[in-house]
Amino acid sequence: MEHLIIDRETETLEHIQNIGTGCKVSRKYEIEGGIEHLLDEFDAKRLFSKIVGNPDDVIDTPNEMKDYKITIDYKKNQQRIITGSFDKNNLPEDFGEFADMVIDFMNFYGLGEILDPSVYAKVFRRKTDYIFCSVTFDEGQKSYYYLTEDDSIKVDDFVIVPVGKDNHRAIVKVVNIEYFGEDHVPMPVKKTKYIIRKCTDVEYDLPDE
Repeated sequence: MEHLIIDRETETLEHIQNIGTGCKVSRKYEIEGGIEHLLDEFDAKRLFSKIVGNPDDVIDTPNEMKDYKITIDYKKNQQRIITGSFDKNNLPEDFGEFADMVIDFMNFYGLGEILDPSVYAKVFRRKTDYIFCSVTFDEGQKSYYYLTEDDSIKVDDFVIVPVGKDNHRAIVKVVNIEYFGEDHVPMPVKKTKYIIRKCTDVEYDLPDE
C-alpha cells in the first residue's frame, strides 16, 4: 500500500510506502510556500474530473489488481472521493500530469548530500595539482581527458572543448573530475587540450561547429 498526502494547511507532502510486515518507508517534505505553490498549479474545479474507464471485456491480470482512492478536501466545497482500479483508463486523465509535477517537486529537493559520493568522496585540490576533467561526447560511454583551470566546473556540467586536428568546437558533458600532481598525471599535460569554457543555456541545442 502507498499513500501520498499533500496538505496545504501544514505545508507538507508525505509519501508513505507500506512494503510489507515490519517494513515501512516514509518521505516527508515540509516546504513553506512550496506546497501552496504546488497545489496552486492545479485547477481545483477540473482536477481529476474526467475518467475514460475500461471496456466491459477487459481482461484482468491475476494477482495484479491494484485499486486506488483519491480524497480531495476543499476549503469551501464538498469533499470529493474518487475510486477505481489503478490503471490508465480507470485513473483520471490528468493523473499522469499530476504525478509528473509531484515527482519534479520531490526530485528538486533530492536526497541531500550525506550519502552523495560526489560530496563525501571529494578531495581538496592542492595549489600545484592539475584539474583533469573526463568528458563524454553525445552520451557516449567512452570518456576523454581535458584540462581546466576553472574550479567552478562540476560533474554533469556541459562545456565547450576543442576537438580534432582543426580544433573545432564541441559541446561535451563532464562526467568526472580528478586532481593530479605533476608526477602522477594520467597523460602528458602538453598533449592534453584545455576546456574552453562552460556551455551557456542557449548553446545546449547548437550543433558542433
